[in-house]
Amino acid sequence: MKILDDTNTKGKILLYAALLLASLFFLFQGLAHSKSFLAPLLTAMVLALLMVPVSQRIERWGGHPVLATSISTIILLILAIGFASVFFFQAKSFADDWEEIQGRLQENMIEITDYLVERTPLRQEQVERYNLDLRRSLDTREDVDTREDKTESETNAAEPESRSPRYAEGRAMNAIWAILGYLTNFLIILVYAFLFIHFRRKFKNFILRLFPAESRAQAAYVVTRSAAVSRQYLAGKLLLMVFLAILYLIGLYLSGLEGALLISLIAAALSIIPVIGNLFGYFIAIAVSLLAEGGAGTLVGITITFAMAQFIDTYILQPIVLGDKLDVHPVFIIISVVLGYHVWGIIGMVLSIPLFGMITVVCRYVPALNPFGYLFSRNNVDEPPIRE
Repeated sequence: MKILDDTNTKGKILLYAALLLASLFFLFQGLAHSKSFLAPLLTAMVLALLMVPVSQRIERWGGHPVLATSISTIILLILAIGFASVFFFQAKSFADDWEEIQGRLQENMIEITDYLVERTPLRQEQVERYNLDLRRSLDTREDVDTREDKTESETNAAEPESRSPRYAEGRAMNAIWAILGYLTNFLIILVYAFLFIHFRRKFKNFILRLFPAESRAQAAYVVTRSAAVSRQYLAGKLLLMVFLAILYLIGLYLSGLEGALLISLIAAALSIIPVIGNLFGYFIAIAVSLLAEGGAGTLVGITITFAMAQFIDTYILQPIVLGDKLDVHPVFIIISVVLGYHVWGIIGMVLSIPLFGMITVVCRYVPALNPFGYLFSRNNVDEPPIRE
């Protein structure tokens, strides 16, 4: 009988595990297919949580709720337009000068490798072979550019499909539709954010009505705490952006990079994207240095600046600014970021950490999900569950 009981138990465990994996698969497939609807909705919800204190402050000063909500939404609009404008023009500049950036990067790599041969035990034969490959690449590209200049009139006469008016018109229409799509999603997010801020009390009361009367006080605490986790994380990230911008500005200015202030602001703003945002900022700084004909010393200074800034941000600033506000284990932070990228791309990476922090808070208080709350949390403090 004991053997049969053990067999039945193992069979149930395997069955539940299979059902869990299948449920997760279909859940994430559904999330991926519903990105166009859910991504703007959840983005607006997170932004609304960030702006709720602003709206509450205006209402306490005697402002009408509609006025308070409108001001909060306008602040979001101004911040979004400012960031999008700077990023768009910088990206357009890099796209126009991409060939020049590649050429100067290879030239600087030759200069750096020559420096390493003189100052390090690196063997001369290895560096010469590497430099020879780079020089051949540069000569090949120059020959190609020369041939293109000589045959430009012949190419225009042949009129290939990529240069035809119909092809150019199609590319222009695709660009227009893409811009219109981004603008539509942006407006939808603003509308959602306005509604979430203005009707926040109604949504909160709806959630509380799902629980019995004797559990509503504790349920209200969980709702407030989960919302505070997302808000405190985003507010902390904004403060960290300010610190990072100052660190980047000091390091890039000492490195001799032209436009150090603008690059520092862009790199700090990109840090909102977990894991890879700072890497994007580093590549932008490198590209600007190459366009400005910065030497190998400038490239080394930029690299040291970003490395030191990330060390200070990770081990000093984040523990002080964020502290225990986001009680999520580092392993699951990485997992949530990677999963968010595979489901929704860049926007999924941005939303993954605050949303997972809210899920962790809920799991710690719901009895059926309490083991997951223990697993996801970093501090592992048992919380009293909600009485159902």
